[in-house]
Amino acid sequence: MGIRYLEAKGHDSREETGVISFVDGSACSYRIIKSDRRTMALQVTKAGEVFVRLPRRLPFKAGHELVLKNRDWVFAQVEKIRIASEKKSAFHWTEGASVLLYGDCRLLHIKSDPKKKAFCVQDTKEGLVVSGPVSSYEENELEAAVKEAVKLWYRREARGYLESKAASWSAFMKVDYGKIAIRDQATRWGSCSARGNLNFNWRLVLLPEELADYVVVHELAHRLQMNHSPAFWEIVERELPDYRLRRRELRRYEGEVYQKY
Repeated sequence: MGIRYLEAKGHDSREETGVISFVDGSACSYRIIKSDRRTMALQVTKAGEVFVRLPRRLPFKAGHELVLKNRDWVFAQVEKIRIASEKKSAFHWTEGASVLLYGDCRLLHIKSDPKKKAFCVQDTKEGLVVSGPVSSYEENELEAAVKEAVKLWYRREARGYLESKAASWSAFMKVDYGKIAIRDQATRWGSCSARGNLNFNWRLVLLPEELADYVVVHELAHRLQMNHSPAFWEIVERELPDYRLRRRELRRYEGEVYQKY
């Protein structure tokens, strides 16, 4: 168990690759890339690729040693990405699937309604009911159409939901803001521009309400402190004394939410 060099290029080469093995018998390859930087860095991308960034002055051996030293961390990151990918592959936007809304699980029901030209989504006691021209689609096309219809419905639901929260919290915190945009952001839950415009991720509608409140309060606090200084966190804590707990819970949802939705 250790490192095997895949290739050792010439002295002036900027890249070298290797393979590291893990305690469970699995292995993964990695690339060492030299550039005009001052420090070493180890990175695992969202696709599960492993990179070592190395200053030109250091030998490739230093990069290999960095990977070996951090083998447990690399394994944990790669394994987390693999599990998330499997969950995403196992999930399908089909009848009976379980989807989130305000932190609760809803069953997805798909009903044929030939009279409708497009899919309509309703939140009912049964769950999320998607009705529309089912027979007009092939099986693989139907799933994609259902997914897009539900995501569009989520986004519309999120707008009214988050606009209402922003209005309530801004009045309570005595701050103002500009426009609100609901976005399909890959990694961020929200942001606040220098002009006071607020951006929110539509996926907040999937989460428990207290987590959406945390994101709204966080972004409104930037109207008083455009940074993450101690003064900023004092503002957040004044409004939400348990904000640390909410922040940890928000991170717990990230894997499922960003992979599935």
